[in-house]
Amino acid sequence: MSAIFRDKFGKERIAIQTTGSALSTTIRGIDFSGTDFESLTPATASDLFELCHGYLCGCELSITIPARVVSADGFRLVEIHAEINLGYREPRGGLYAAIVRNRLALPEFAIMSRGDSGWFEDELLSLATQLPDGFMLEACITCGLSDYSPYGHGCFGCMACFRGVADEYRRVQTKAGIFAIWDRLTEYVQETHYCQHYEPRPLGRGYRG
Repeated sequence: MSAIFRDKFGKERIAIQTTGSALSTTIRGIDFSGTDFESLTPATASDLFELCHGYLCGCELSITIPARVVSADGFRLVEIHAEINLGYREPRGGLYAAIVRNRLALPEFAIMSRGDSGWFEDELLSLATQLPDGFMLEACITCGLSDYSPYGHGCFGCMACFRGVADEYRRVQTKAGIFAIWDRLTEYVQETHYCQHYEPRPLGRGYRG
């Protein structure tokens, strides 16, 4: 993923690598890694960045995320443009909430998420519900085999994939049901990831419905 990093020290073009479940990048010569954008941790100590509890903050990321959209004429590889503001430390030591906004533009239309949730989950679903008839976002966020923990989750990359126990997961409709198979999840995945096991998510399936 290509990106632009901005903070009070300046601006830099960077590349963000993803495995589908983890992120890594290099900014100003310092390597960062984490499971989501709010947990990017420097490999070595540096005074070139704002940190909160060891995590990168006080910055903005403009990221181009590859994605897959299905239309009447087949699937297309598209780009979701994400704007992420990680905020600054509060006086009490916490972090002001992240701000996330996503945009998707194709020759037929251009749509933008609400930008008021602070979660990739809600902002991507906002895009998905705005797609015109005949278009569908194929990604883990809209897959019928993915879910979140009832205990909560981070801003990005905390989805559990249940493709290894697909039949059992398809029958889940309650919190008790997801707890019953939680320890059998296949892996954690990012909301924008895609694999060959994708299936459209029906209304009411799983803990998240």
